[in-house]
Amino acid sequence: MYQLSRRILPILLIMFLTFFMKLNAQEYRIHSRGMLNETEFNTGDIGRPWVYDKVGDMTNVPLMEWPSRSRTVVNGITYDGQHNIIGAGLYLGANLDSQSGKQNRIYSFCGGVGTASGPEIVVNKWVFPFSINRTENYPVLADGSLNSAYNPDEAEEIITAKWGTTLGVTVTRTSRAWSYPDYDDFIIYEYELVYTGDTDGNPATIEQTTTLKDFMVGFNYGFGPSMYGYQRNYGTWKYTGGMYQGDNYNFWDSDYWLSYNQDVKTSTDPELPGGKPEPDKVLFKRFASTGENGGGLCSPQAPGYAMLYYPLDHLAIIDPVDSARNESDYVKLLSTTGKGAYFELDSLGRLKQPYSNKITTGNTASNKLIDQWLNPYDGRWSGIWGSSNSVVVPPTMYGGNGAAWAQAWAGRAKYNKSQSAQACSKLFVAGPYTFRHGDTLRFSVAEVCGYGADSGKYVQGGYAPNYWSPNNQWGICPGMNIPVTIGGELMTSHYLTDYGYPDYVNSNVRTVQQVTHKAFTAYLGHEPTIPVWPEINPSTGSYKIPVPCPAPAITLANTPTSDIKITWKRSVENFTHPRLMGNLVKYKIYKSLAGMGPWQVVAVINVGDVTNDNIYSYLDVDNDFKVGESRYYAVTSVDDKGNESGKTNIIQFAKKVAAVSKMGKVYVTPNPFVSKSGFAGNDSKIAFNGLPAKCTIRIFSYSGQLIYTIDHNDANSYSEEWFQVTNNRQEIASGIYLFVVTTPNGDQSKGKFVVIK
Repeated sequence: MYQLSRRILPILLIMFLTFFMKLNAQEYRIHSRGMLNETEFNTGDIGRPWVYDKVGDMTNVPLMEWPSRSRTVVNGITYDGQHNIIGAGLYLGANLDSQSGKQNRIYSFCGGVGTASGPEIVVNKWVFPFSINRTENYPVLADGSLNSAYNPDEAEEIITAKWGTTLGVTVTRTSRAWSYPDYDDFIIYEYELVYTGDTDGNPATIEQTTTLKDFMVGFNYGFGPSMYGYQRNYGTWKYTGGMYQGDNYNFWDSDYWLSYNQDVKTSTDPELPGGKPEPDKVLFKRFASTGENGGGLCSPQAPGYAMLYYPLDHLAIIDPVDSARNESDYVKLLSTTGKGAYFELDSLGRLKQPYSNKITTGNTASNKLIDQWLNPYDGRWSGIWGSSNSVVVPPTMYGGNGAAWAQAWAGRAKYNKSQSAQACSKLFVAGPYTFRHGDTLRFSVAEVCGYGADSGKYVQGGYAPNYWSPNNQWGICPGMNIPVTIGGELMTSHYLTDYGYPDYVNSNVRTVQQVTHKAFTAYLGHEPTIPVWPEINPSTGSYKIPVPCPAPAITLANTPTSDIKITWKRSVENFTHPRLMGNLVKYKIYKSLAGMGPWQVVAVINVGDVTNDNIYSYLDVDNDFKVGESRYYAVTSVDDKGNESGKTNIIQFAKKVAAVSKMGKVYVTPNPFVSKSGFAGNDSKIAFNGLPAKCTIRIFSYSGQLIYTIDHNDANSYSEEWFQVTNNRQEIASGIYLFVVTTPNGDQSKGKFVVIK
C-alpha cells in the first residue's frame, strides 16, 4: 500500500498542477458580430495588454476596431486598419480593516498597465485567470435554419470572463454585442465583483475575510483614433512620435457620462484638419468619392466609453463628527477642509460620485497608479466641482438653466479639462466602498464608437477653435463636415456635404453621442432621460431591443462557366420576435472588393421569387472579376418599413471554374510549360483542368516512373495546381510527362505535357 501511494501521489500532484496551470492561463475571445470588434481577455485586459510606444504598433486582434474588417493595403503598404485603443483595464484598491494608511494599501490591476517599455504582466501578480467563454445567440444557424434556442431578450454575442485578484475579489465580466444597425456600434460590459476572499487563484481555499475598507474601482481606457490614420500620416501608431503630437484630445459629455477622444488636427501638416484626411491628393479624391478605405478621412472615429451604472450601496459612510459611524479614511481630508466640505457628501453621508474623473498620458505604470490614484489619502485627483451655483456653464445647458447643472454636479469629481490635450488615458473611479466578505458590487459600462461627435454641442475638454467664454472648461464639439486643403489646394469646403458618410455608417446613428444614446436604450430597455444618472439605473441590463428580420445564411459556389452562384433558404421568412420592426419583403445582395466596403448592391430579390427547389438563387456574372481573384459577398433582409438587417453573412470568395459533373478530357495549362511563362500570376505552377469533384491525378515521367500524386476533392473547382516537384520534394527537369486521372467510380482520362526549362 505504501509503494502504491508513492506511485499515485506524484501522479495526482501532476494532475492538480496541470489543472491549476490551465486554470491560471491567459486567454482571449473576440467580439466580431457587430461593426465594433473587440478582444476580451480573462485577465481584465481589453484589446490587448497596454501597448503605447516602443513595443510595436501592429496587431493581429481587434483593438476596438471600428469598422470591422478594416485591414487594407495602400500603395503596396499593409495597414492593420481602424483600431482605436492602446489597451484598457480594471483597477482595484483597498485597505484591510484596521490596517489604515497609504503604506498598507493593496492593489489589483486587472490589465491596462504599462509604460513606454511595454505592458506590465498582470497574470499571477495581481490577477488569476479562471475562465472565458463566448456564446453565440444567433437567430439563424450556419446551416440556414432558425435557431430554436435563440433568446430575443439577450445579445447575439456574449463573452463571459472570470478572474480572481490579490484583493480577494473575484470578477466576472459579461460583454454583449449585436449586429442590428442602430445597435452594432457599441459593446456593453456588466461587471460583477464578489468579495470571495480567494487571493491566490485557488477557489478551493479562502485566505481572507477581513472587510475591505475604502475599496475603489477604476475603469481605464487608452484611446487613439485611429491606427490607420496615424500610420498613414506618421508611419506609426504610438504615443510618442504618433498620437502625442497635439492631435489626440479627450472630451467629456456629462449628459451621457461619456468620455471619448477625437483626432483634431495633423501636426506635421497644418493644412490638414481633424479626422486625418488622406494626405495624397489623388487618393483623397478617389477614396472620398468611392468610399474605399472608409473614405477620405483616415481617422474620423470618436472612440469612448460611458458609465451605464455604478452602485450606491456599500458606499462608505463618511462622518467627521461621529467616529463610530465613520467608515473611511477620507474623513481626514474632509476634517482638514472645514465644514464647507460637507457638500461632497449626500444626505446619507456617502461621497458623491464619481470619486475621480481623470485624464492623463499613456503612462499607466503601476507605481504611478499606486502613488496617485485609487486611494483616500491624496484626495480626489481630478478635483471637485464647487459647492455653489456659481459654476459657469454654457447657456444652452439644461435648456438655459445652467444652475441646475451646477447643483447636480456640486461635490462630484471634476473633469480635468486642462489635461485633455494629448491625453489618451481616461480613468473613471467609483468609491470608496466598504466591502465585506460575501458582498457583491455591480458596474456597467458601454464601449462606443461613432463617426465624430455632435457638431456644435458644448462639452468639457478637448480642442475647439473658440471656447465658450468666459469659462474655458467648455468647448464646442468639432464635427466632420470640415474643409480639407492639401498642398495648398482646397479639396472640399464641407466634407460631409460633398461626400457623405461611408457605408459602414449603416444607419442614422452616426456620432458617438448618438451611439451612446442607443447603448443606454439597449441597457435600459427604453429611451434614456437626458441627462442620464447612472446611479439611478438598474444594476443589470434589460436588452429589450427592436430588431429587423435577420439576414439569411448564404452558400456560395463556382459554376462551370466561372460565375458565382449565391443561394439561401427561406427560413428567415418564418422568424418571429416580440419586437420585430416589420415584415420581410425583399433581400439585397451586396458585393465588395474589401471586407469593410464600399458595398455595391448587385441585385434585389423579392420574397417568394424562389427556384423550383424552393430556395433563393442568384448568379453573379461579372466579366471584370477574373478567375483567381476574390470578392466579398453579403445578403441582407429588408422589411416593409425599410429596416435592414446587418451584414452578418459576409463571405470572401475566390472565383474558380467549378468541377465538371462527369469527367471528360482533362487538359494541362500551360502546355508546353516554359519556365517564367507564368500561369495565374505565378511561373512555377501547372494546372490540370476539367476535373470532377473527386479524383486522383498521377504524374509519371516519360519512362513510366510515378513522380507525384494529387488527391483532388473540391466541388468548387475544376482545376488543380502543381508546383512541379516530385514526391521527394525535388524540382522536375525538362522533358515530356504523362498523367492519368481516375475517379472513384472508375472513369479515367490520360494525357501528356511538356516542360521546358
